[in-house]
Amino acid sequence: MGRSSLYMVVGFNLIFGILGFNLSRVSNEGYKNYIEYYGVTQAHNIASSGANLGCNELYRDTDWRDGYTNVAFADGRFSVRVTDVAYNRIRLNAVGEYQDQSAYISVLFGPSSFAKFAYYSVVEGGLYWGTGDTVWGPWHSETKLTVKGDPVFYGKVTTRTGLFKNPSTSDPEFYGGFESGVQVELPDDMNPLHTAAQSNGAYFHDTDVWLTFNSDGTVGFRTTAGGADSIVALSTFAPNGTIVTYKGNLHMKGIVKGQLTVGALGSSGGGYGNVYLDDNIVYSVDPTLSSCTDLLGICADNSVVITENTANNSNIRIQGALFCRTGGFTAENYNSRPLSGTIFLTGGIQQYQREPVGKYSGSVLTNGFDKNIRYDNRLADMSPPYYPTTKNLEILSWYE
Repeated sequence: MGRSSLYMVVGFNLIFGILGFNLSRVSNEGYKNYIEYYGVTQAHNIASSGANLGCNELYRDTDWRDGYTNVAFADGRFSVRVTDVAYNRIRLNAVGEYQDQSAYISVLFGPSSFAKFAYYSVVEGGLYWGTGDTVWGPWHSETKLTVKGDPVFYGKVTTRTGLFKNPSTSDPEFYGGFESGVQVELPDDMNPLHTAAQSNGAYFHDTDVWLTFNSDGTVGFRTTAGGADSIVALSTFAPNGTIVTYKGNLHMKGIVKGQLTVGALGSSGGGYGNVYLDDNIVYSVDPTLSSCTDLLGICADNSVVITENTANNSNIRIQGALFCRTGGFTAENYNSRPLSGTIFLTGGIQQYQREPVGKYSGSVLTNGFDKNIRYDNRLADMSPPYYPTTKNLEILSWYE
């Protein structure tokens, strides 16, 4: 028994010794991991602080490029470098250092595309959003949002001057949130689009233009109302995806294959600077499908107008982003044309002033169109080429 007891004691001592050693090693490793994690976290926090300070300087002064070099902060240091990159964008790189750890943050600033808005207006014209109205995607107005009843907004709603309920019992639903005091001004011109069309696009001057897009990637164009179309590959006609007529009106219809922006620029009241939709204008692939890569921007210095003609007296289908810098989206002779069915729009509308597309007697439509508008979710992070952008800088990406 004595020898067995001795073996047992030695065995237990050996086992507990090994266990003690392992526990000590695990404890030491845990402490080292904690120290390393703490250092990494502190370095990240320091870099984040530097990035936020740099962002604040850029918001105060968009020309700020001084940056920061080895600024002492929270027992560490940060440096910030600001550089200009392509497409009027600005890159801010921040480095945070704590002991032997480093962290990096890269922020990309730039004007964002108006195409991101499902709906945008400067002047609502006393019109209201009521029960039955549903908006998908971001909504903004440079005035107030007036509601009557219970409209539903699935994207974030922003306004410059608040929300007005008439009656006060109205109960709008804001599933994406609501924020007042937000200013998003229209651009003073569309010079980037104008310049792009002159340099490597299709450019016309002092003339009206008629365009018919074809599903095979060609476009028919002419500059006289009754003439014959010239047919050419869209990639040859407008290599950079821009088509502009300056001091003229643009008429369009057809099936778009590719990505492009068309524009009628120059403003003369109703004289020119308008885009007329003479029939359906749709993509070669349904935009709700993941395989769709077609994208269209329709820009007018004045208004985008649904033409009154036989083709448009029984519905119209529109796929694209519509931008009206000084006017709005409307229907020609909306208050006298016959009942014309429904506007099926997939995309977004950004306009100076909300315009009517039909006439009502009480709640009954007597002339023009009903509306069925759906947001093209791809526009949240895609934009037609050279589509108008906001004046203010926005954070386009934040990489850590």
